[in-house]
Amino acid sequence: MRKHLDSGPFSGVSKSGLLAILVLAVVAAPVLAPHPPDQIDILNRLIPPSWSHPLGTDQMGRDVFSRLLYAGRLTAGSALLVVLAAASFGTLLGTVSGYLGGWPDRLLMRFCEGLSVLPALAIAMIIAGVMGLGLAAVIVSLAAVHWTEYARLVRNMILVERAKLYVQAAEALGSPRSRIIRRHLLPNIFGPLLTMSAYSLSWVILAFAGLSFLGLGVEPGTAEWGRMIADARGHMRSHPYLVMAPGFTIMGFVMAINLLGDGIGDRFRSRQTSLLTLPKSTLKPRR
Repeated sequence: MRKHLDSGPFSGVSKSGLLAILVLAVVAAPVLAPHPPDQIDILNRLIPPSWSHPLGTDQMGRDVFSRLLYAGRLTAGSALLVVLAAASFGTLLGTVSGYLGGWPDRLLMRFCEGLSVLPALAIAMIIAGVMGLGLAAVIVSLAAVHWTEYARLVRNMILVERAKLYVQAAEALGSPRSRIIRRHLLPNIFGPLLTMSAYSLSWVILAFAGLSFLGLGVEPGTAEWGRMIADARGHMRSHPYLVMAPGFTIMGFVMAINLLGDGIGDRFRSRQTSLLTLPKSTLKPRR
């Protein structure tokens, strides 16, 4: 069954291709957008989809399709920045905690466990509310609650890898700790870390859009998916495409990223399985 799914429409190539098309459309927004995203045209407000406006116009006469493309650059780019910041900080602390052990490990893990008990999105809402509106507030608030997952994952993987013979051999040969971490430990945990980054990117996109929808994200009028849904709430019944367009776009991005994460995880798991099931002839010593 799994083999059939991997060879069908959700194969590794199609997963990467779907995400590549979405990313390319977002990156090429200045070329693909038929109108400037902030161009107001009150005389043509709330018109249905047409050739000049593929997804119609909003309550201010702005082209919805153009705003979707530019909003993707803001939302996806900010979410990627959050993931990079959280992954870097969490990986650093998790590596130090797992390799050193002792009281630094216990202190960090108790802090991560205490922070993980609280709802991450609620904490992000509090931080964003204290910092005020703006893109920086959203990025800081989401990164502040997201690094603990990376720290716990990396710490557990470092504990497993440190107990293996190749690390003990490197330590016995007198290799510095920094070299062991950089050359031996981090490359061997890169696969699961990359898989988790793909999954967390989809969560951050949803959280970013959710904060903007609640009025805690970007400023009103900014081309952002969550903000577009919030601005269109008053016209949901009469002009549902104003809500459906950003909603389906968010859903498409999240599904594509999750499918890519599945593909990355399957690839690294199959690689490990192939290493464990090598033919016996390859394991025999040469004479």
